[in-house]
Amino acid sequence: MQMYEHMVRAYKGWIPDRFNEVKEESFSIAHVDVDLYQPTLDSLIFAYERMSPGGMIICDDYGSKSSPGARAAINEFFADKPEPVLELPTSQAIVVKL
Repeated sequence: MQMYEHMVRAYKGWIPDRFNEVKEESFSIAHVDVDLYQPTLDSLIFAYERMSPGGMIICDDYGSKSSPGARAAINEFFADKPEPVLELPTSQAIVVKL
């Protein structure tokens, strides 16, 4: 695992407070697990334009009955995008950037 440490960084904290630290970066994977509508939407808006083609956005709580805001934000954000939202049986969703 140590050989990948330079490739993977986790930023814990409040959304969108931490975005400024990585605003110049591009991403191949973004894992969104914030449960609520507004931070989910903010995360998607921020990450989507920075995703590399073929990169994946993984969204937790898409199928969770206790987090309906996450699903609403994901569906709203991707409604006018070319990428489909793929729902997994794990309550997650994945989007692969075209």
